[in-house]
Amino acid sequence: MKKIAFVVHRYGSDVNGGAEYHCRVLAEHMASQYEVDVLTSRSKNTLPWDNAYREGMEQINGINVYRFRVEHTRDDMLFEELSKKVGGGKKEVEDEWIAQMGPYCPSFVPFLEKNADQYEAVIFVTYAFYFTVKGMGLHLKNSILLPTAHDDAGIRLPIYRDVFRSPAAFLYNSVEERELIIENFHTEAKPSILTCVGIDIPEKETGMLPDGVRPYKDQYIVYAGRVSQGKNFGELNRDFIEYKRRNPSKLKLVVIGKTDDRMPLTYSEDIIYAGFVTEEEKTAVLKNARLLVMPSLYESLSLVILESMAAGRPVLVNGRCAVLKGQCIRSNAGLFYTNYFEFEAALNFMLSNEDAYQQMCENGYHFVKENYDWNKVAANVSSLIEEISGK
Repeated sequence: MKKIAFVVHRYGSDVNGGAEYHCRVLAEHMASQYEVDVLTSRSKNTLPWDNAYREGMEQINGINVYRFRVEHTRDDMLFEELSKKVGGGKKEVEDEWIAQMGPYCPSFVPFLEKNADQYEAVIFVTYAFYFTVKGMGLHLKNSILLPTAHDDAGIRLPIYRDVFRSPAAFLYNSVEERELIIENFHTEAKPSILTCVGIDIPEKETGMLPDGVRPYKDQYIVYAGRVSQGKNFGELNRDFIEYKRRNPSKLKLVVIGKTDDRMPLTYSEDIIYAGFVTEEEKTAVLKNARLLVMPSLYESLSLVILESMAAGRPVLVNGRCAVLKGQCIRSNAGLFYTNYFEFEAALNFMLSNEDAYQQMCENGYHFVKENYDWNKVAANVSSLIEEISGK
């Protein structure tokens, strides 16, 4: 069987993160056509990067996972100082900065260089970390980049120019991500496909709601993902408390996902922090919610809004994120907001206009079914791999 490899900074069934989850489900769905290796770190957690997993190879759901040791964790003060200088384009500064960005696994580079030719393609997932920067620095002829990129200042740093110019091909998550990369790096001549992840339509019978959520069935909206500043959760925290002050009701906000240690929160009896849940529990939480709310400003694709649509629930998203707004418009399965008063008006509309609400539920379900079928996605990724391998 032909072989492909995925390169990602963390990997595991218990790893919490959008790009990491994307890599895992794509790797597992490609395993029916290829022998799949994953090259990754020993880290389960970020900041600091740890060595929670053992070094070497293990199999996870039929995938060969090769883990490399993290040689040092980030020095926050040094990283902050280097971040002020990295835009100058000096190689020694860039090398130290990306080592501090991490996870710093120098033994990965010679391993990939030695073994790259055995793969039909080496697919790098997410552009920003040490693994992709150093791997792309090898200028492999069989490299594919799945950037998971969004429009922030970091993407324009000189260190990333080579990352976007080196791949033989691209896997894009969304129309907006593709436009961003083409505009900044002129990649339009490179082979590519749009839509590189599928969504499983949940069965009618789903898992049990977590105990902490069960009392609020059908009386909550849900946020799912990392509870962090990077996901703009603080704004949702404030907006929902203000919403309940101005609109008294039984409505709760259920929050599922791991909370960052440094995330400041304002607690309220109306916000239920359910913590990490299984995939089955997440599906149950989505299906029993009124809607999903996503406040993030920076996304290349939000898997959870697609999962919510697949579960028959509409979405309310931050309109300042072009990707989320675009997905909302293309699906006609939700609304978007750009400030608190728009948030309040959109939420009230979705809660009180049953006909429009039900139409959004149906629109989202059909949008996911038509555009994110795993069989189509796997076939398209395979065709791209064959194109760059000349097979």
